[in-house]
Amino acid sequence: MKPEILAYLAAFEQVAQHRSLTYAAHAIGVTPAALSQTIKKLETRLDVRLFDRTTRSVNLTEAGRIYLERISPALANLREATEDLQLQAGVEGGTLRLTISHPAGKVLVEPMLAEFFAHHPHIHVELVYDDGFVDIVREGFDIGIRNGESLEGDMVAMPLTQDLTMSFGASPAYLQAHGVPQHPDDLEHHQCINYRMSSSGAVYKWEFNIDGKLCERALSGPLTVNHGDTAMRAALDGVGLITGWRESMRGAFHAGQLVEVLKPYWASFPGFYAYYPHRTHLPLKTRIFLDFLVHHVQRNGFSNAADGQWRP
Repeated sequence: MKPEILAYLAAFEQVAQHRSLTYAAHAIGVTPAALSQTIKKLETRLDVRLFDRTTRSVNLTEAGRIYLERISPALANLREATEDLQLQAGVEGGTLRLTISHPAGKVLVEPMLAEFFAHHPHIHVELVYDDGFVDIVREGFDIGIRNGESLEGDMVAMPLTQDLTMSFGASPAYLQAHGVPQHPDDLEHHQCINYRMSSSGAVYKWEFNIDGKLCERALSGPLTVNHGDTAMRAALDGVGLITGWRESMRGAFHAGQLVEVLKPYWASFPGFYAYYPHRTHLPLKTRIFLDFLVHHVQRNGFSNAADGQWRP
């Protein structure tokens, strides 16, 4: 077997997992055109068509599916052997791809990046923001960070923070002009900044703890956004009331830029988790990042839930 066949097989596995030349090329750091040529060379060498291609999708042929089932265990063993060797040698580096929600990025990851890169300059981090569900294996991610209720069942989950609190706030100028709501029913007469979820396209319904029960309300207002920073900017400028994790709004509350409202009706939800595919050994870059993240969370008082003993 010629040496280049291993590269061909690894490329084939990536395209099969992603069902997309674009996503697979992104995951392995090449152009889609170059990856397409690699797949064509493999098919020519095997004299078998492995994929059915259309303008919108790339799907395995029956022969390709059978071939993938046969070679995947061998490729997994090769990767694990290489990563074990690197771990023993203390070699760090490579690209770490994270899928994270906007609040998790703002609260947990973004504040630690400068310090992380100062300590680990050979690890490249790619952050992809998405508030919906993401198949991290299929999309080529190493780690996902979401709040607990959004985790996929087949992932290893590591708790990062304590429960999160859904809070409500508005600028002093807005409250002076429109009054302070005393009950969720009062919001029918207020301007509410809404959030459209990118994953489903639905507008988020505000959630309240009323008499010990979780209640949802669809509220109206002058602005609907799909990015948390835009909603925050609008709230600071007095456009209307905003809802969000208290942890991500804490700075604005402490600075007096926003005023906490409706506190008796704030609801709690599962905290942030890091999740990743179950493996016997995690790549060194993943272990380093997770260790750093846990220590950052502990040092900044977000939680005492993460104790560093996250390894499977």
